[in-house]
Amino acid sequence: MISVGVDIGGTKALAVRLDGTQVVDESLFSIDRTAGTLDAVIRSIESVLEPAVEAIGVGIAGLVRPTDGTLVWGPHVPGTNIDVRSAVSERFNVPVYVDNDANAAAFAEMNIGAATGYANVLFVTLGTGIGGAVVIDGELYRGGGFAGEWGHVQVDRDGLLCDCGKRGCWETRASGPALIRLATDLVTTNQHSSLARILDASEISGETVIAAADAGDETARALVTEVGRSFGQGLAGLVAIFDPELIVIGGGLGSVGESIVGPARRVLTDALHGGRLRVPPAVQVASLGPSAGAVGAALLAVEEA
Repeated sequence: MISVGVDIGGTKALAVRLDGTQVVDESLFSIDRTAGTLDAVIRSIESVLEPAVEAIGVGIAGLVRPTDGTLVWGPHVPGTNIDVRSAVSERFNVPVYVDNDANAAAFAEMNIGAATGYANVLFVTLGTGIGGAVVIDGELYRGGGFAGEWGHVQVDRDGLLCDCGKRGCWETRASGPALIRLATDLVTTNQHSSLARILDASEISGETVIAAADAGDETARALVTEVGRSFGQGLAGLVAIFDPELIVIGGGLGSVGESIVGPARRVLTDALHGGRLRVPPAVQVASLGPSAGAVGAALLAVEEA
């Protein structure tokens, strides 16, 4: 079956067209927040659409009701109570499935990615924010509908203001914007630092700071390690609750690899209760990389269709 999958995040939209499970076309572009989420969804679909497409899946970073395909709300995407499924179905006249982007990514990794063969898995997205999906006995667990929003667990009551409107959420310490904030503060206060020189001609982003760290800049490496350690501390809390066999890290920043995941893995091992008397779960980067959400959305749409 030919299908299209779309992943709408806080800053970027990714669309893929699949022939079965094979990606045959892909499109990535920045999101114009003033145009709205539905506009981003439709533009993404049109970028890879062809007449043979038989199903469309949409993953969105936010609170999504898959039962009726509604985006209820998201801290990083504009709009509330948007009936995405009806709008997309009417526009393209094919079956449409809509879910949270992390659920979609987890579904892809379970079926054709890093989580194949595992029954109990946590999928954690790291990018503009932190989200995730829970897999129990091989099935996605949604709770009352919105399970996996652990980026908004409060870790500091008097901490920084989060995009969700609360203070001290986990993602204020461990996410792309957290890394950008640390780098911006350092560059602003120390304009003669090595990192300031490296980033002088570049927009400061999570990716540029990680690239500087990977290239050997010690200042950038320290900032990335700080974010990675905060990320690992949160993972330790999730392991204490779920005790998964495997943690898969995805999303725009998580897919970068060991720069973030390495420090997180070490902190997780040190922070795990029971210490050396137990084995921590494996922590792997999503094998489908940043495409996992879009691919999973397409696969979910095919399954529903």
